[in-house]
Order: sequence, then structure tokens, then C-alpha cells
Amino acid sequence: MAIGQKEWITTYENHTIKVVNTWFAGAKLYIDGECRDSDYSFSVNPSFTLLSAKLSDSNIIEIYAKAIWTVKIKICLNGEQIGGDVF
Repeated sequence: MAIGQKEWITTYENHTIKVVNTWFAGAKLYIDGECRDSDYSFSVNPSFTLLSAKLSDSNIIEIYAKAIWTVKIKICLNGEQIGGDVF
């Protein structure tokens, strides 16, 4: 892992969901190793989706972020938290 990089990993029905955040390369959402969304913003609002991707026809992964002194990531499936930090 690079300096200033954080990762959050969870699984859902045999899918590996990983969020990677770095200071200079932004945030990226990986599903089963494939980058499915990215964001290069320097500010975040925990009320809005930072990243998202379809897991299947009926399942959507949404990533929320909160950053003050450190970055926190919440991983949700169809609006329900399945991984990451609680905030």
C-alpha cells in the first residue's frame, strides 16, 4: 500500500468489494478486482454518493465518504450498510 492510501474491503455473495482512497489519485471502487468507478474530488459530503456501481440487475453498491482529520468510508448495498466505517 502506498503512503497516504487506505483500503476498505467487504464481501457480498462471493463478490469482493474494495474501496481505495489516496491523497493524490482519488477514490476508486473495485468489484472483483475490476475498477468500476472513480472520483478525484478533494472534498466530500457524507450525504451524497461518492462512488457507485451495479453489482447485478437488482443490486447497487454505493460508497459514501466523510473526511475531517481522516477519511471514513461507508459501503452500502441498496441503501443498507454492508462494510466500511460507521458514521
